[in-house]
Amino acid sequence: MAWKAFGRILKILLILLGLVIFGATGFVLTGDPALPPGESWSFLDALFMAVITLTTVGYGEVHRLSTGGRIFAMVYLFIGFGAFSYGLIQLAEIMLQAQFSQWLGRRRMHSTLQHMKNHFIVCGFGRMGQTVCQQLTTKKLPFIAIDRLESAAKECQELGWPCIVGDATDDRLLVEAGMERAQGLAAVLPSEADNLYVVLSARLLSKKIQIIARSADEKSRTKLVRAGANHVVNIYSAGAMKMAQLLANPNVEEFLEVITSRGNELGITEVQVHPDAPYAGKALADTNFRKLGVIIVGIRRASGDLVLPPASTDVVQAGDCLIAMGRAETIEELVKKF
Repeated sequence: MAWKAFGRILKILLILLGLVIFGATGFVLTGDPALPPGESWSFLDALFMAVITLTTVGYGEVHRLSTGGRIFAMVYLFIGFGAFSYGLIQLAEIMLQAQFSQWLGRRRMHSTLQHMKNHFIVCGFGRMGQTVCQQLTTKKLPFIAIDRLESAAKECQELGWPCIVGDATDDRLLVEAGMERAQGLAAVLPSEADNLYVVLSARLLSKKIQIIARSADEKSRTKLVRAGANHVVNIYSAGAMKMAQLLANPNVEEFLEVITSRGNELGITEVQVHPDAPYAGKALADTNFRKLGVIIVGIRRASGDLVLPPASTDVVQAGDCLIAMGRAETIEELVKKF
């Protein structure tokens, strides 16, 4: 869209420039031949005459015009002024359209943010931030990205993702992103100091929000946890651990490729057990999770104890949090249902 507008502006400017050069050339060729050598039409004089004629300034003739020159001036003014005015109107229209589009985009973004709840805030739209947003999109989870760069906003706009341009370390921006209504926040900025500040600000603004942050070393991890991060991902150690696992278990790689390929994605989620849930008070063997294609890989008891892996005889109790894994679409239906 921006390139299209730029092309229109360039085309109009070239037409206006050509119109001025055409007028200047005409005044040079139709100048009065009886003028003394010192008062003859130079190209600069003719250029000035063409400009003041098109803009109807009314300074008068720069040099005396011949009869042919006056005829040319009338024709040039009659035709050129219309073309010149039309070009200026087109330029003004393009600028107004750009401003209106920006205003409309801000209004649309503001409306989107106002209606967002239980969403995720992704602070930073670098490689890791883009991957997080892509995964959230795949799982059809609402989110808002925050980044300093205008290029990030343009990329998000092309992908249909909501984005705020600004400094994520600014508390006002986090509030604008709906921090009090958000479910989780990912601090994936390139600077460790910025991630630390975002985590601290987010935790002060909301005590219940889940905060995930990236770190590059153990020292940063400790600081982020103290600042309020629920989980910290060390990108280097996580990558190294995965490589070591694949080296030790080469068949695992094929399994991971199958379950993450399009159409075979496995999802994992938490299901909170309410007192009126149909499986509350039942052993896992007596529930229909297996028939639904869902595997319960863990149970977080209300006391905080983690049962991993749970036995088929373990009873699901009200207040438990079930960690369920299954096909992405099945998990999505399970979340919507419970």
